[in-house]
Amino acid sequence: MLRAVVANLPDLIYVKDTESRFLLANQGLVDVMGVTSAADILGKTDFDFYPKDLATGFYEDEQEILRTGERLVSQEEHIKEPNGQTRCILTTKVPLRDDSGQPIGVIGIGRNITALKDVEAELRTTREELKFKASHDSLTSLLNREAISEMLIRELARNARENSCTTVLLGDLDHFKNVNDAYGHPTGDEVLAEVARRLLATVRAYDWVGRYGGEEFLLVLPGCIASEAMTRAGQLREAVSASPISTAQGLIPITISLGVLVTQEWENPTYAEVLRQVDIALYAAKAAGRNCCARAFPKVSALALD
Repeated sequence: MLRAVVANLPDLIYVKDTESRFLLANQGLVDVMGVTSAADILGKTDFDFYPKDLATGFYEDEQEILRTGERLVSQEEHIKEPNGQTRCILTTKVPLRDDSGQPIGVIGIGRNITALKDVEAELRTTREELKFKASHDSLTSLLNREAISEMLIRELARNARENSCTTVLLGDLDHFKNVNDAYGHPTGDEVLAEVARRLLATVRAYDWVGRYGGEEFLLVLPGCIASEAMTRAGQLREAVSASPISTAQGLIPITISLGVLVTQEWENPTYAEVLRQVDIALYAAKAAGRNCCARAFPKVSALALD
């Protein structure tokens, strides 16, 4: 009955001697090893079936079990197949002892969990995609309004805690309604997506860029001090307007106006205050003729234009 059980279990069951030669192999192992019968396995070692580095790992594990008498429980073994796919086996190995209790071999049992690992990988991918969709704008792949607002709130808290500085920019595409009216919303979407790409290509890796509204973009630049703020804003403005945007309807020129606020000049401003003041600066840039940057200072009457 025991032989029948071992033979019919789908799990891989085998016994090896002290030199890691197979003494017993069930049908589950035969199927995985790609041989005709157990006779093709017995007396051989993993070196006869697997690459040297993989077989060496198996051998060293088994020699450690024989030396210490300790079990190796639920270890994942990843085996590269000839077709390039990877098989994942969950393996447990225990010492085979003689009547005196001395290890004289290794008993192994393995379960093919490749399908399970594939499902887990798919679930991880799905979770990551859902997480991305929850925090990013579907059109531009920028952070959405909620996510960029959260980043700004975190930066303001860090500024207060560390007495550091962040530059906040609120940008609005100039005359964007005319683009939608003249070319249609699909073309307008093309323009928005390209503007987003240009903004991302211009900021640093640790800056944050979000789509705040229809054609509004909120940018959070950690560590950007007052002396750099207008230069950085100018670089972003120029990146957007550098060349007409190629769309299905042809080339469309676009410019952006930007409001700029340096948090350190505002003595730990609140989130609402930052948005209110940078919005005022944005409208000052619009009033000054568009395609320019306006900086908000604590005194509303003091606005610097560039």
